[in-house]
Amino acid sequence: MSPRERDPAGPGPARERPSRPGELRLGAQLALRGGREVVLRTLLTAIGVGVATAALLLAASLPTVLDRLSERNADRVDHQVAPDPPPPAGEDTLLIGIATTTYETQEIHGRLLRAEGSDPPLPPGVAEIPGPGELLLSPALADLIDAPGNEVLRDRFDQTVVGEIGPEGLLGPHEAAFYLGSDDLSVENAGIRITGFGGEPGPVLRGPVVLLLGVVGAVVMLTPVVVFLGAAVRFGGEQRERRLAALRLMGADRGAVRRIAAGETLPGIGLGLVLGAVLFLAGRPLVETVRVSSGLYAGDVTPHPVLGALVFAGVPLLALWVVLASLRGVVVEPLGTVRRAERARPKLWWRLLLLVLGVVLIFLSMSPGQGASGDGWLPLVTIGLLAALFGTTAVLPWLVDRLFGRASGGPLALQLAVRRLAAAGGGPTRAVSGIVVTVAGAIALQSLFVNAWADAEVRLADTAAEAYTVDAFGAAGYQVQAELWMPPADDDPAGALARVPGVEEAAAFRTVWGTAADGTDVPVRIADCAVLVQMADLPGCSAGDVFSAVPGLGSGDTLMVRPRDGATESAWTLPAVSGFEGPLVEHPWTGEGHTARDVVLATPEAAAVPGEIAARSTIWIRADHTVPGMEEGVRHTVAALDPTSRAHFPITTLVNPGMLDIRDALVAGALACLTVIAAGLVVGTVEQVRGRRRVHAVLTAFGARRSTLVASVVWQTTLPVFLGIVLATAVGTALGTLIQGVAGLPVRFVPVETLVIAGAGVGVAALTTLFAIPALLRTMRPEGLRSE
Repeated sequence: MSPRERDPAGPGPARERPSRPGELRLGAQLALRGGREVVLRTLLTAIGVGVATAALLLAASLPTVLDRLSERNADRVDHQVAPDPPPPAGEDTLLIGIATTTYETQEIHGRLLRAEGSDPPLPPGVAEIPGPGELLLSPALADLIDAPGNEVLRDRFDQTVVGEIGPEGLLGPHEAAFYLGSDDLSVENAGIRITGFGGEPGPVLRGPVVLLLGVVGAVVMLTPVVVFLGAAVRFGGEQRERRLAALRLMGADRGAVRRIAAGETLPGIGLGLVLGAVLFLAGRPLVETVRVSSGLYAGDVTPHPVLGALVFAGVPLLALWVVLASLRGVVVEPLGTVRRAERARPKLWWRLLLLVLGVVLIFLSMSPGQGASGDGWLPLVTIGLLAALFGTTAVLPWLVDRLFGRASGGPLALQLAVRRLAAAGGGPTRAVSGIVVTVAGAIALQSLFVNAWADAEVRLADTAAEAYTVDAFGAAGYQVQAELWMPPADDDPAGALARVPGVEEAAAFRTVWGTAADGTDVPVRIADCAVLVQMADLPGCSAGDVFSAVPGLGSGDTLMVRPRDGATESAWTLPAVSGFEGPLVEHPWTGEGHTARDVVLATPEAAAVPGEIAARSTIWIRADHTVPGMEEGVRHTVAALDPTSRAHFPITTLVNPGMLDIRDALVAGALACLTVIAAGLVVGTVEQVRGRRRVHAVLTAFGARRSTLVASVVWQTTLPVFLGIVLATAVGTALGTLIQGVAGLPVRFVPVETLVIAGAGVGVAALTTLFAIPALLRTMRPEGLRSE
């Protein structure tokens, strides 16, 4: 037999070398039939890949979620697409009235409906227009009404419930909504005549700050998932290398070893992809239980086709790249594996390049024409954050190498830990990189949220201060306003509101709109003298008086008073008119901006307005906001007077509910990220401990104390974590400062929140290390000296 026919790795006849697909198949067989420990590691890898895949599929569903929310919102658009002027009544017309209200802090979407024919348009999710006094409720509102302690809400919705609004008519399963049939609705009061529902889809996340919070949150939550995926496919790396050495002894060359290693990873990746899809499908119904804003339906959470395909293609490619890259620093020879003693020290330039690139991109998003009001800031901020966060994890191995690579001295446990850190290269830092990136991103995100909230509170305080100092009644107080378009159910609406506990005074007046002979628009306020004298400094007032400061408008002149339905205007001839000067007292929430020079004040006896004339009743209220239940009592009374009316409170007008929803979502996401990272860190630490069980057994046999070995493992985890937390705090604070600039917010630092987040990262690392101690103690038994 010629030398060529012999195996170069040993004596005996040469065997036929397997093909490349055969080498991949051999690696897969090793992963599935290589013994209990090998199969266990394959399953651990599958679990890690599955969790990461499920999280990425959830992220890939975000475009679909936003599209479906936008479509459902567009499908029920009504008054925004109403024709102007309104069409004539017909068989296919419907009158609607805006009846949206609030209960405590929850928005309730509401409409009054009145069919004018036999074939009216139906709102989405409604099978039949409710009759007068009949009510259709969303499931969430029905549950809210029936909940204990909501008697005020039950009194507000005491009509006959005849049905339920279907999912296609709601933004989500937790949206509170109702449709109420009414025979009082007309175009002369609050009715809007439409011939159909539906408009153009629009953005769901409104406002640059809310959108920026969503973008930053998505990036911060997904980056640790990718880091965790890279750690999951490295489980059992040292044992894999020893198996590869045995294959080298059997004649496999270095290329074959790499292909076999890739094949050995494929079963875990394949099982992980299947598990990830199963977890995603099984977890979709759970989104309906998450009470953030209106919530989501399970069907909304569907991966975008392109992004879903990228996940199923990208996860295996990333996993294989990580496995092959991990073999570059290992020499696999027939008699064993050798980690390069003179390993190349980590280079700093490309690691800093990632950080610098991220900072530059975020700066570019702040340039003129970009910012949170431009068109190109979104991709710049997203890519910039990704680069900066991955750059943070890339810098950590360099810092560990420089600080601990050549350190010496100290207690024995610390020396063992430092030497392990120096010999293991980037292994220990990879285990904690997920915590580092989570902490850095969470600090940046929390800085943005806290300062956006603080900015809203500052504006809110200014508005509230105005509400207390600008007073329509001549005294300081808490100002509330309600506007009634429909004829009030009570002949004395101000008196009805004055009976609410906590209301100190209420004043009502009506406003109609007229046109003078020169074409000037003139609002006419009609009220009793007791109210008129509070509006302006009048020379005196009695029944039948009219006051005007409009230039050129006096006694005997005519105003053409406008109706709502486009019919002929009515002429109103002014009786004897008295002039008045001085400022017109305005309520803080009128928003009209009228002055004494363009308003006519009239008593009811002088201005008998026909029923078809457009008239709005306005009620000014001064109340004591410290009285419990005052606001809900006012809302309930206003809804009883006019279902289309809404009370405006100064303390709640500037609160952005979208920020509250995002805050809840971010808290849930942060907890999920820390849970995933903690699980990966536990498995990674246990794998490192099990990989060194022979070393631990030998050290114990030679008299090393168990407490010393336990302390060394604690030090080995604590040192990179402490260093990483310091780095993450610095980077996260810097990123938070930059992102505040993108949002146009004043830069503020949040030391308390930063310390809490950093402490949470340290706590997770400490907790996972404690979970690894039982495995460490088992490696110190004499049985660990045995080997095959």
